[in-house]
Amino acid sequence: MDLKEFYLRNIKETDYHYRFYDHIDNENDDLNFEVFDAEEAIVKFKELCDPYAVFNNENKSWFYLITYYLHTLGYVIKEFTRILARPPIEPYDFTYGDIRNRLIALGKDSNGTVRYATRRSFVAELHFELKSIHLDIDDSLNQKFAEISNRQASFNDMSTDEKLAEIANLIESLLKKNGKFLSLDYSTICFDYIDDNMIADYRKKLHCFRHATTEAITERNSYSEQQKNFLVDYGLIIIKVINILVEKNENTDMTVQ
Repeated sequence: MDLKEFYLRNIKETDYHYRFYDHIDNENDDLNFEVFDAEEAIVKFKELCDPYAVFNNENKSWFYLITYYLHTLGYVIKEFTRILARPPIEPYDFTYGDIRNRLIALGKDSNGTVRYATRRSFVAELHFELKSIHLDIDDSLNQKFAEISNRQASFNDMSTDEKLAEIANLIESLLKKNGKFLSLDYSTICFDYIDDNMIADYRKKLHCFRHATTEAITERNSYSEQQKNFLVDYGLIIIKVINILVEKNENTDMTVQ
């Protein structure tokens, strides 16, 4: 995961983290801001909280990019619930000031002095919690998402826009056989609430998330976060139903459209 690319691709002017845009956009292109996944980003964040960490331009970028990435995925730090959502312009205000003040409040100081070893121990034990805002999916579906992802990402490691693009891709992957789309009997599971036409209309709605044209970007930016979250949950319901029906009928002949 290239965190700089992730930020520039997803950030909007209305986002709190947009205040860091100029700093990140002007960062040296030769610098590498890649992590394997959210777990590696958390490790890097804790390194930035080391008492000896120096916040030059590169480390500031790391701080801004990691807080945005983890916040976008739905993470919070239990001990500092707002820091990922609203990081300070000067990272040192958190990594030194807020952490030091919390330890003093916990009685971990000695006459106002907080030892570096105490700070390191506290940072190492920070609790990063994922607050899922979407429907749960089982391991088999999560594996399917990872298989079609260009970066082999799990579903929860994707941004909302990426989730919608991969939902559209997975629906196509599950339904398209020999160049044509399967027609399934959705009524056996979901009555008349999902049918072929509804799925086709839904897939058209997601076209803008699969392409990077100016028109596509403008269209997807027109959706509110609430609308995108609805589209994610609705898509997951569709995928769960399709997956059940495909597995149920995989050894039988299915009519194609």
